[in-house]
Amino acid sequence: MLPGGHVPKITRLSKALSILLVIIFAVNYFIPGTSGYLALVPGRTLPCVWNLVTAGFLTTNVLKLVAELLALILLARLVEPVYGSKEFLKFIFIVDLATCLSVFMSVYITYAATKYGDLLYIKFHGFHGIAAGLLVAVKQVMQDQEMTLFGSFKFSIRYLPTVVILISTAVAIALQDAYSIPFMYFGSYSAWLYLRFFQYQQDSEVQGDASDAFKFSGCFPPFLAVVIDPIAAVFGFIFRLKHAPPSAEAQSQLLKPGTSMLGSDASDANRRRERGAKALEERLGMKMQPKEDIENGVEK
Repeated sequence: MLPGGHVPKITRLSKALSILLVIIFAVNYFIPGTSGYLALVPGRTLPCVWNLVTAGFLTTNVLKLVAELLALILLARLVEPVYGSKEFLKFIFIVDLATCLSVFMSVYITYAATKYGDLLYIKFHGFHGIAAGLLVAVKQVMQDQEMTLFGSFKFSIRYLPTVVILISTAVAIALQDAYSIPFMYFGSYSAWLYLRFFQYQQDSEVQGDASDAFKFSGCFPPFLAVVIDPIAAVFGFIFRLKHAPPSAEAQSQLLKPGTSMLGSDASDANRRRERGAKALEERLGMKMQPKEDIENGVEK
């Protein structure tokens, strides 16, 4: 539940995606043989390339289906009003495709190293990759907010993706469903890469989110930043090569601790965050308070 006890409305697009999840589940339930074509089976992906998309929407367990429908509806309520329906759908598709491609390539790399042929015919599927990506999107649009759990426990949304993924990993291992784990990790990282470096702001030419608050280490406890930031910086440099190279002064700034790898784009990303928060407030009909204000009991 959001601050103020407000629950935003279910969006039309999330309803349509929910229906798609149910239809794919029903097709597989009544025609079990279709799972070999809907799931990601690396050894059969060529020529069945459509499973790079359908695998992310295939669920074979009714309890998982219910959980995934609830996750989709809740997370879409928070993200779609800020992104807009078109960008939200684009985000879902990119995360789904990138996740499946990452699993596909990792399986073949593992096969090349181990020569374990059965690995190529494991059925990878599940909405948890997209759900993990949506958690990252929630972090982006609401990272200065807090959730209230069980009536009194306050929890910072900036750590939401990491906590949920770690809990889901433990559950997957306990239920011997380890094949779902790659979807969660690739889904969350694919979402972060897209939002950090490629997504264009609504009604703007600004690309990506260069704010320090959305750097990769921001998903983890602060003491891990010294290890995570250098790794993320390397990826950031690679993904920004398509832009003009920075000046010597800018390059020297990149070497300073706490400096964003995206340089001068940070101010644009901060303005984007402000516009996104304002749009969310207008769409939800509420005033969202920053974490510091909530702690101090001050209303803006």
